[in-house]
Amino acid sequence: MADPLLEKILRLQRHISTLQEANRKLTERNKEIEADNRELRLKADEAAQRLHESRLNEEFLRMSHRLASSPDTIIETRRHIARLIRNIDRCLEMLKE
Repeated sequence: MADPLLEKILRLQRHISTLQEANRKLTERNKEIEADNRELRLKADEAAQRLHESRLNEEFLRMSHRLASSPDTIIETRRHIARLIRNIDRCLEMLKE
């Protein structure tokens, strides 16, 4: 009677060991996936920021083409708008301080 009980205990120990190893591997994999997830979220945020900037640039170009009739006028208008934007940025920085 002791032999079957001992065999059952040994079998249970093997199963426990197998489960512990599987749990360890899953925990490691989970950490890897979480790290990948953080990295992908950062990349997605960066891509969203680039998209936003591209849309602003596109709007800026559309507006500059509407405002000017010749390429020289477009260049001058862009410079003027860029100066205005820099002035607004400086004013905002001064207000923050």
